[in-house]
Parts: sequence; C-alpha cells; structure tokens
Amino acid sequence: MNKENLTEYADFLLGVALYKCGNIADAQDLVQDALLAALAAMKKKPLDNPKAWLTAVLNRRYYDLLRRKYNKPTVSFEVLGDIPDDSEIYDSIERSAEAEEIRRCLAYLAKLYREVMVRYYMHGEKVRDIAATLGISENTVKSRLDAGRKRIGKELAMENYTKQSYEPENLWVSCSGSGGFDNEPFSLVGDDKITMNLLILAYDKPVTVTELAKAIGIATAYIEPVIDKLVSGELMKRIGDKVYSDFIIYTEADRTANVSLEKQIADGIYKDVWEIMDKGFEELHGCDFYKRQTKSQQVKLDSFFAVRALQHAVQTVRNEHCGGFMPYDEYPDRPNGGKWFAMGSRYSANYDYSSPEHKYGKYYISGEACSSHIVNCDGYEQIKNFELTLCEYNTLLGGTQIGMRGRLKRRMTDTEIGQMLYAIHSGKEEQIPIISLASFENFDNFIERRYLAKESGKIVCAVPVITDKERHELYDLSEKYDNILAEKFHDDWLKLMVNPVKLPQHLKSVPEWQRYMNCCSTVTMRIIKNALDNGLFPQCADYPAPAILISIKE
Repeated sequence: MNKENLTEYADFLLGVALYKCGNIADAQDLVQDALLAALAAMKKKPLDNPKAWLTAVLNRRYYDLLRRKYNKPTVSFEVLGDIPDDSEIYDSIERSAEAEEIRRCLAYLAKLYREVMVRYYMHGEKVRDIAATLGISENTVKSRLDAGRKRIGKELAMENYTKQSYEPENLWVSCSGSGGFDNEPFSLVGDDKITMNLLILAYDKPVTVTELAKAIGIATAYIEPVIDKLVSGELMKRIGDKVYSDFIIYTEADRTANVSLEKQIADGIYKDVWEIMDKGFEELHGCDFYKRQTKSQQVKLDSFFAVRALQHAVQTVRNEHCGGFMPYDEYPDRPNGGKWFAMGSRYSANYDYSSPEHKYGKYYISGEACSSHIVNCDGYEQIKNFELTLCEYNTLLGGTQIGMRGRLKRRMTDTEIGQMLYAIHSGKEEQIPIISLASFENFDNFIERRYLAKESGKIVCAVPVITDKERHELYDLSEKYDNILAEKFHDDWLKLMVNPVKLPQHLKSVPEWQRYMNCCSTVTMRIIKNALDNGLFPQCADYPAPAILISIKE
C-alpha cells in the first residue's frame, strides 16, 4: 500500500474520532496524528491491514489526550496567596502547554469571577489592589477567586458544547398584543442566530451564563450583553446567578400533535360551515362600504371576513376551555411600551419548510395584526391629519406584508406600506410627503401580491379603504357570525382541545391559552381551503387574495 491510498481512510477515522471526542478540533488532530504515524511506519515496511492499524493508533492517541486533559492544569489554582514574582508567573502561564486551555476556561467564566481571576492570575495583581480597584473587600476577592478556581477545575476535563455551537437552530418570535416602541419583542431577536440559540438553550431549565457560553461555544464576555438585553426586554428572566427564557417555545412535535385531527374535523364539517358563511357574505355584500369597492378590493374584504369569523369562532371555544377570554388590559405592561405575550417557534438548522412532510405549515394563520399611526399633513390645507390603521391576516389566501418582507427589494415598515397605499388610493400622492422612496422599487412585488394593480397604464390601490366606523361595522358583522359558528360547531371545536404543550416546571408566566394554540392552528384555513377547492368560495379562488384592509379616522 502506498501513502496516497491512506487518504481513503480519512473519513472513516474522522467519524470514529468525532464519536469519541465530541468536537471537531480534537477529532481532526487525532486523525492527523494517526495518518502521520502511518506514513512514518510505512517507510520501514508496508502495512498489512492499514484500517485496523490506523484505528489502533487513533485509539492510543485518544487515550493520551484524555490523560493530558485529566492531568491539567499545570498552572495551579489550588493555593491562594501573594505572587512572589509577577512577571515570572505570568510568563510561565503564557509559555505553558496548558495556557490556551486555561485562557479558554477563563473566557467562559461569568464576569463576577472572570474579572478577579484575570487580574490575579493573568496580570499578577495582588488581592489588596484588586479589592481597591473594584471597590470590594479583600475577602470578597478571595471568595471569588476560590469559586473561579473550582469552576475552572470542573471545566478542564469536560467538553460542554451542544449542537447549538456548530449547527444553530432557528427561533422565530411572534406575539399576542401590541409591540413596544422599538417593535419589541421582535427586535430583541430578529434574525440573530446567537440570540435565538441562547433562548433555546435557556428554555428547558434555568442555566448560568457560563453554561450558556460553554454550550454555544462563545466566550462569556461576548454573550453577557445579549443576555442583559433579553433580560431587560423581558424575554428572559434572571433568578440568582441563572437565567431562563420566559415565554413559550413550540417544537415540531408541538406543531404536529393535532394536525391529523384538525384535517379530519375540517373535512367533516366544512360544507355545513359554509352554509352559514354564505349568509354572512350575503349581509357583507349589502353593506355600502363593500359596494363602493372595486372587484379586487371586494375579494380582500371577503377574505378578511371569512378568516376573522372562522378564527374567532374556534378561539371562542378554545378560550372557554382554557378558563375564559383574556382581555387586553390583563396583558403585562412591558418596559419599553407595549403589552404582549411572546411566542417562539423552534426549527432545526436544516428544516425544509417546503417539503411535503411540512406542508401543514401552509395552513397556519397569523392573528390579526393592526398597526395604527397618525398621518401628519400639516401644511396641506386640503388634507387634515388622520389616523391610518392597516389590518391584516397572513394566510394561504395571499401573504400580507408579514409574509412578503423577504421578497421586497427594499425593506419597508408597516407605516410606510400603509401610507403608500393610502396616498395612491387618494390620488393625491404629490400632497402627501410621506411616501417612502423604497416603495417605487417594490411596486412589482406589490402588484404580484395584489396590493396594487395596473389599470390603463396607471398604478391603483387594490387594498380596500374604509372608514374607522365602517371597520367596526365589519367587526360587528364578523362577531355575529363567529358566535353562530361557535355555538353550532362547539362540540367539534372542543374535540381539538387535546395535546396541549407541556411547559417546563419553572415557567409560570405563560397564559393557559398559549398551551392550546397548536391544537387548533390549522383548522380555520383547512376549512377555507376545502371551500375553495370545492367551488364554495369562488370570490377568493383567484389567488392571491390577502385578508387586508385600511381604515381611516379623521
């Protein structure tokens, strides 16, 4: 056998080494050592069974590695006292074979212990000087040094990395209620993988910041500001020296627990449901605000009415089962404004949202999102200041901006989108100096999603615009029919209230209804989809038909 053929065993050896070590760096070192040993041996004689020979060498190297780890540290943290020669000790630490490992362990200590350990052992400061600098007593310095030494002693012989350190998961945060001034809780997480995985790691039980740092493979100093932000934003809670994620996080098992039951019930009742819905549509189509809309705008009102009435009917029974409806006034006031309960959905790193096994996700429906703001038209005598409210559900009927943000060429806020739509609707674009320049780059996306349309070469608004009084007229009509549906199909909705999410024992802030959200998360859209597929809902059969409207209040 020649040396070129040795590489064919590299993948096999790496698999064995990873199983033993649990981390890629040590595994690669073991494989390299084994291959180098084989090259040296082959200079003397050929290897009869190279695979067995390499495996044996790798095993010996692994046991050598363990012995080195369990014999550490050569830098002793056992005796506390004055340092006789600061520079000599510091240099010995820098030169020692274990220095890198010691520094790694220091990096994962919480700031409380890390600060005194670094000053004492790495910079050679005396106990009295550390105490004076930090404004604490010498006994406090000594106790923190003692605690720090004990923590490092445990870490030196252990590898605590989890898969979050090399295969980060996704955690998408939503909320019930109204967000804060900086769009909390969404802005506390965003699309930051580090924040997502810290929240995942701190969900099942309270953990120290050091344990989080070790698990995610990032030095404590770098994650402490993230933890502080999450605690102050109330997505995390601190108890003693530990923290935990203070909101419900749904897993794939939670999301799929009731999927087959929801389909079964939707398939069985959708025709009877639609007989009632048709009566609701008949009343809706007789409303003056409906009659004055274009055909495209009417379709969106149909979509909005159907989603709202059915969703509220199911939720009425769910809330009854969970102890009653929770009014908005009972939502917790958050530190940066807003009143909300957060929710998180956890997905694996390689989760394929479009795969057949995950197709149930297309039936998800967001809660109604309403964003209101005052449009300031000072300086334009023809237009008074007014309150503009954009209301929407994100559904398979057609994604609203919640589901299309990633498609936009230039990102736009809800406020910018609402103002753009109203300015085009009013035909007074030049008089309303609030249209974002980004909107012009996004016109193709808005036309594709049927927010906008082209008529005779002109861009027109395809979203229904009604007064605030008319919006509440629509709400009253929706409530009338959701009460009828809740009573008529009460027992069917009640059958769904099984398999609620089991919460970690320490998590006390989650309202009961959140445990039952996934019990009935797809049934509304399954009923609507059945109606569409069977010709019972022709108004919205021409996709997309987003459930969206704008209301104006002067």
